[in-house]
Amino acid sequence: MTADRADLLIVGGGIIGATAAWAAARHAPGSRVVLADRGEPGGGASALSAALIVPYAPDDEHRALMTEAVRLLATGPLADFQRTVPMAFVVPGDSAPTVSGHFLGGPLPVAGEDRLAGLAAAYPGLSPLPGETVLDAGDRCTVLDVPGWITAVTGGALPGVPAPEVLTGTTVTRLVRDGDGWAAATAEGPVLRARRVLLATGPWAAPGTVTAPGAHPAPPHTTGAKLVAALHLAPGSVPDGPGVPGVVFLEDDLFVLPGRTPLVSFAARGRLPHGSTPAAGLPAGERAEGVRALARRLPALAGQVTGGRCFPDAYTPGRLPRVGRTDGAPGLAWITGGSGSGVRFAPALAARALRALALPVPPARGTGPGPARPRPSARGTTAAPPVPPAAGTGTALSTALPGATS
Repeated sequence: MTADRADLLIVGGGIIGATAAWAAARHAPGSRVVLADRGEPGGGASALSAALIVPYAPDDEHRALMTEAVRLLATGPLADFQRTVPMAFVVPGDSAPTVSGHFLGGPLPVAGEDRLAGLAAAYPGLSPLPGETVLDAGDRCTVLDVPGWITAVTGGALPGVPAPEVLTGTTVTRLVRDGDGWAAATAEGPVLRARRVLLATGPWAAPGTVTAPGAHPAPPHTTGAKLVAALHLAPGSVPDGPGVPGVVFLEDDLFVLPGRTPLVSFAARGRLPHGSTPAAGLPAGERAEGVRALARRLPALAGQVTGGRCFPDAYTPGRLPRVGRTDGAPGLAWITGGSGSGVRFAPALAARALRALALPVPPARGTGPGPARPRPSARGTTAAPPVPPAAGTGTALSTALPGATS
């Protein structure tokens, strides 16, 4: 690629980078899109996500982004990579009206007898603490098959949309202006050239060194992280099948997802310094912490832990996902999820980043091209106007519901 220039170079092959590659190929047919990843696409933070999508919006900016994401998740091929999971939210009674009112599609009702019976059947011993309320999200929440989606995008398995050129084992170390485009130096030696560059390098990475007259590097994407642990439970310890509910304990920052291998995700007490990575697997301390949390909330599952993993739940200032451009650097945009929000906001963040690069992605209003295939989580929502990305500092966009994404 030292001679031929790509129309778009995307650095980072996680959920956001892959979704941006698909959107660029779909809306700008004939464009040459190159996706470069230092490992394998989908092998970083995206591989560790529980991929639970909760349509929760605590403020206007968040609602605009979540509304756009829900619409895009409910239409086109992304809809085929999701499964609906009925979710219950156990919250302190005094915060129930606020939490309920922040969901797209209208306030959540208090769980009725049928939902409570379903929870009792799936989770023997579950009992809200005094003063807690159980809210019923019904079928508004989904789980995205992240590995399946990334594999389909990079393998050209989506009808009518060609696969991007995928460069694995490629670490971009420096970006330099190259005429009206960019030259990307790599640790492996080759120089990649493109008219436009999108940096989608995950929760920690700043955009690196950008050399251009008057240009300033974009700000670091993240300033800190909490340590998230996911416990794997023995198959069959939670019933698997349509209609089996998941449950979120808001006070504990913990949730349980049913499936062939049920999963428990919780925020551990540890904190990680900027840029650090937790040890592989599930350290003994975090395992013990998770077992204690389960014993408190779901005692029947405390002895069913078979393994797990830890990863940083990194966040930006204000815990807001960001999309932005860099002053003095035309044709360069950066994008990052925040606080576990990359999966649920991926299509909206990708669309906004491509619009920032002046690529022909439809605006947030309307249903967009192709037949609409609404999913339950899209009921009652309306598209909101896009928030244009700001030059230099990026646009702060949203926060995450504690415990709902990881």
